[in-house]
Amino acid sequence: MNTLQVDHLLPHQLLHSRIFSVVITDLSGGYLYVNPLFQEKFSFISPNLLGRHFSETVFAKDVMLCNATAKACIKDPDQSFGVTVRKATDAVDYNWTQWELTCLRNEKGEAYAITCVGHDVTKKDPYNSSLDDYERVHGLPAIKMNDEQFISLVNHIPGVIYRNIGDEDFSILFISNEIENLTGYQAVHFYSNKKNGYSSLIYEEDKALVKAAIQEAINKKEQYAMEYRILHKDGNLKWVFERGQAVFEDDNKLSFLDGCIFDITEKKQFETALANSQDEVKRLALVAHSTTNSVMITDADENIIWVNQGFTRISGYTLDELKGKKIGYSLEGPEIDIEAKNRLRYAIDNKLPFKEEFLSYIKNGGHVWLEVDSQPLFDENGKHLGFMTIENDITRRKQAQQQQEELLQRLTLATDSAKIGIWEIDLKHNNKVIWDDTMFDIYGYANNPQVEPYKIWKKLMHPDDMQMMLEIITELVEGKKDMDSALYRIITTNGMVRFIESHAIVKKAENGKVIRLIGTNRNVTDDVLVQEKLKSQNKALRDIAFIQSHEVRRPLANILGVIEVLNNNNTVSNKDILDHLIQSANELDTQIRSIVQKTNSLDGLIGGF
Repeated sequence: MNTLQVDHLLPHQLLHSRIFSVVITDLSGGYLYVNPLFQEKFSFISPNLLGRHFSETVFAKDVMLCNATAKACIKDPDQSFGVTVRKATDAVDYNWTQWELTCLRNEKGEAYAITCVGHDVTKKDPYNSSLDDYERVHGLPAIKMNDEQFISLVNHIPGVIYRNIGDEDFSILFISNEIENLTGYQAVHFYSNKKNGYSSLIYEEDKALVKAAIQEAINKKEQYAMEYRILHKDGNLKWVFERGQAVFEDDNKLSFLDGCIFDITEKKQFETALANSQDEVKRLALVAHSTTNSVMITDADENIIWVNQGFTRISGYTLDELKGKKIGYSLEGPEIDIEAKNRLRYAIDNKLPFKEEFLSYIKNGGHVWLEVDSQPLFDENGKHLGFMTIENDITRRKQAQQQQEELLQRLTLATDSAKIGIWEIDLKHNNKVIWDDTMFDIYGYANNPQVEPYKIWKKLMHPDDMQMMLEIITELVEGKKDMDSALYRIITTNGMVRFIESHAIVKKAENGKVIRLIGTNRNVTDDVLVQEKLKSQNKALRDIAFIQSHEVRRPLANILGVIEVLNNNNTVSNKDILDHLIQSANELDTQIRSIVQKTNSLDGLIGGF
């Protein structure tokens, strides 16, 4: 009822009047609003009349007159219509109420509800007689019309009016022309099929319900009311609301069933949509409460009106502590990105969605990185209601990203300093080869997207090393090795031979298949040339050492032999000279032995190159 805003539709004095009854019904007669006085009068029917049908509060014989007046009001919504009818009572006190009916219209001018204001016009004399006696004594005017006028009136009622005979099949005696709008079949179809013309249209699953409800009402001599489905001529299902009552003869024999049927398909669709919407809201609310992300909702003035537990966990603020705070409050701080903040302000002012990464300050004075995804909220009329924001704490991701950037910077510095080129072969995308700038520099080419690195590598590869490199790459691609290294030669465009030291590792998918090769190249030409020069120098030294250690020692051995003979034969008279000669020969022998040892060590070093 809140959607009708009755306080704006009717004066406050009228809504709370103790003299006038005030009700508002939908076009099918269901109560959308009743004032306290009217509710008190019919509390014996229900403590809450909302959603019930007006016919429950009107004397049964006057329901048709009310329907005719409502039909006229809907047909001419600019006019007010009056009707005086009796109210249904729980005793014999048949009070009369005079009603004034007017239509409520929407922005398109279409009627959507009927306002009824009534007051009691019954004389307050005690009633000790029946209704017929009262009408006869007071000379109440009777409505007189011929059959043609009556049928015309009934056919203008926005619902199907019928009378069925009280036989076993409840055969149709009369049915209004509205039946064609409801079912797609003209009235003559039902007169030709009196026994089952209408019942055959009732949805199979609902037939037992309809039959049971009518039979129970007959047994209790009460009104029956029910909702069920029928099959329209075009094949579509329709929901209908049917209300009726049995008419008995003096001997309690069932004579007729009188009733009305209204199309409530749109109402049912609305109820279904509303139920689905409510279920969706419940699910969204459950998700919002359960998600680990932060969820925040603001009103149209940017004031925060709701946050979930995830928001409190990340920011430290509870909903009570956020009163008076607006969206973007956490962006105030010394390290804030002014440009990002300005983009946020533009999106809010223009009611646009936005997605940004912000450095957000939290309750304890620290800060976190948040990925913020915010969407503007609008009602069905396009009115802006506020924003719903989902925030994801990406602090760890930001820290890892910063560490990676720092590591990449150090790696780049190292590779640049060492002149190391980095290459990659993407096996998932047609074996695409990727080189960095250093790789192009090593091979003597400018970094040009139009030049394919693989063609450069293949063109410059030394013919004697090509087979070796292809075998190494094949083993890596086939997963036979996880890493490998090689030293190969290239012939640059100016004819110079360049030595390249290469290292490679493989990257595999979860299934073990190799998907990428990553490696490095370094120009080691100068190192190779230095080693070759050292090898030549060491070979010369080794030859000299060999001569010194082998060619020189031979005559020394002869001298030592002669000295030993002379010493044993005592042929030398000057003993001092002989001793000095022996000592000098032994010293020379020691020096030669030292040269031999160093030569052997030199052979080991040279063998290591």
